[in-house]
Amino acid sequence: MIDPKLYTLLAVLEHKSYTRAAEHLSLTQPAVTQHIKQLERELGIKIFNRAGNEIKPTEQGEIVISYARRNIALYQR
Repeated sequence: MIDPKLYTLLAVLEHKSYTRAAEHLSLTQPAVTQHIKQLERELGIKIFNRAGNEIKPTEQGEIVISYARRNIALYQR
C-alpha cells in the first residue's frame, strides 16, 4: 500500500497549491500541509520552497518526487 502522503505530495506539485491540492484530494488545506511537514520530518529535508505565491520543489524534493512517482507507478502495475 502506498502512503497517502505521497499522493498529497504529487497533488501539490501538480496543482502548485496546497489549497487546490486539498480540493482535488477532498482534504482540508491543513491536512495537506501536515502531510508535507510529516514527509519533511521523516526524510529530514525541505521538499518545497515558496517564492511569493509560487511553490517549487527543492533539489532534494525533486528526488523524493521522482521516487514517489516510481513507487506509485509500480504499485499500479
